[in-house]
Amino acid sequence: MVGGIVQPALVALASIAIGAHYTGLYTLPTRSAVPLHAQREPDTERLSCRPFLPKLFVDSPPAADNAHIAAAARTLDAHFTARVAHGDIDALSVAVVTSAGPVFEKNYGVINGNATSDRRPLHSHAQYRVASVSKLILVLEAWILQERGVLSWEDPVEKYIPGFTYRAGAFSPKALHEDANAGDAPITLAQLAAHTSGLGRDWPTGIVKNWPHDLFGSGPPPTNGHAFPSDEALYNAIASTRLLSPPNALPAYSNTGTGLLGLVLLAANKAAAKNVKGEPATYAELVQRDIFAPLGMNGSHFLATEGNKDFIVTPSLHPEIADQDFLGAMNPAGGQFSSLADLVKLTRSLLNPHDKKQRLLTPYSMDRWLKPVYAFEEDDWTFLGLIWEIVKHRDSNDRLRHIYWKLGAMASYHSALALHPGSSYGVVILLAGHYPDAARLAYDAFDVMQPAFDAALADSATELYAGKWTGNVHGNETDRAIISVEKGTLYLEELVLEGTNVLKTFFAPGRLALRSTERRDELRIDAGIPGYNGHVHMGCYPYIQDLWGMKNDVPTNLIYFTGDEDGKRSLHVPAAGVVLTRA
Repeated sequence: MVGGIVQPALVALASIAIGAHYTGLYTLPTRSAVPLHAQREPDTERLSCRPFLPKLFVDSPPAADNAHIAAAARTLDAHFTARVAHGDIDALSVAVVTSAGPVFEKNYGVINGNATSDRRPLHSHAQYRVASVSKLILVLEAWILQERGVLSWEDPVEKYIPGFTYRAGAFSPKALHEDANAGDAPITLAQLAAHTSGLGRDWPTGIVKNWPHDLFGSGPPPTNGHAFPSDEALYNAIASTRLLSPPNALPAYSNTGTGLLGLVLLAANKAAAKNVKGEPATYAELVQRDIFAPLGMNGSHFLATEGNKDFIVTPSLHPEIADQDFLGAMNPAGGQFSSLADLVKLTRSLLNPHDKKQRLLTPYSMDRWLKPVYAFEEDDWTFLGLIWEIVKHRDSNDRLRHIYWKLGAMASYHSALALHPGSSYGVVILLAGHYPDAARLAYDAFDVMQPAFDAALADSATELYAGKWTGNVHGNETDRAIISVEKGTLYLEELVLEGTNVLKTFFAPGRLALRSTERRDELRIDAGIPGYNGHVHMGCYPYIQDLWGMKNDVPTNLIYFTGDEDGKRSLHVPAAGVVLTRA
């Protein structure tokens, strides 16, 4: 045992509410007091479409000794040192990670916060309960099986769990006997991962006998009087409890749903196997085979034992949680232990799926995964993905960027793994003690590090693309281009070919932005639709167009660059057969 005798504790498996504490960290668009009829002309500056710089840091990120990054890391270290000095944090492990590894990694505090003496210093191999960050591993496993052809995200649960039933009808007296047919309202794997299945948060639910006088009996197992459910208990609870809403209608955080998804993945893997005898018998064995072992995540598991007890972080608050066994049904939802070293490896693999040596998914699957699947109409900044909680954070160029994160909260353990795909870095926070807000600490890390990554990316883009380019001579005219970097966007200030001002042929009143095609060194002149330039009634969509025709089998608005970063670079306008070099 690590934390002592196991006692029922207030265990919150799910991530904390999205955005509850953070609206003060950046300014969101506010509702205007101007009457609707007077708002028909949009705010052109606010709604203008400025492409972001190419994602150069996917495979060539800045090093820790980059001047911008190093300065930000010193600031971040001072910030976390001061925060831990408040005394309400037993252990804090933090990393800022690129595809090449950490540019900041630090541990603050002790492993055994519950000890009265002989406290041992924290290190990057110390193992925390990561609570709902466990779900990130779960959905990664689903993507791996999907790539292998074992399952599809749109498969219904009953395809893999024979006899699976649920109650989809409403609660009104008339509807109590009118459960929808499962074929009419299937619960799919994607719904389980996006929390849109209609399943409740923590089933089996407790009985609140003394309501409305108190809420004793509410909450998740084991707080509500039930033990962590076995597989059978989870199936029975789903079969006997009405859904919160019809499948695919609304998002509602569900440990029940993610626990069910773990059982589905195990069943699907067995169903696809030629020899079931050699296949994993538990979810823990499945992710050990497909994720932990390939990435070398040696400190990730689901149960405290005599063999790993010296590595397990035990907080001063509710240390008994370290000893709890979440069982197979709830391990995928919140039972996992991981170390900072392990989550750095995981983050690196997610940031660069092009690196075959460390990736678990192809670039195609990662592109699909890093997309919102549900947008809240109630606000304009929170979204859900397949297990991701997606929020926005303002960069140093005053533009809101998506952060894809998974948060975990459990009494005395709190965690966050967050990706900033646009800047190709991630933040890992592991926390134990009385302080409950890993999400706030993750935001602190982004606040400090984002300007440094923005500056480093602008430097790289300037080095690779900016300047005056000249080339072929046509009579008295010289082919030329001028490219600049301004506030996180590449601009084609001038392009003259064979004496013709090319920007005017695209009906541009001035310069045009350059938009990455997501292929290295390949860009499109962001000419948009004739007549729409300068009009923002449809946001960015009119700008991302390809209607300018082709010559020499390439689009007329395509340019690309060749050459090493340290060697001679060339700018190609292939439709014109032109190659320019930097003056």
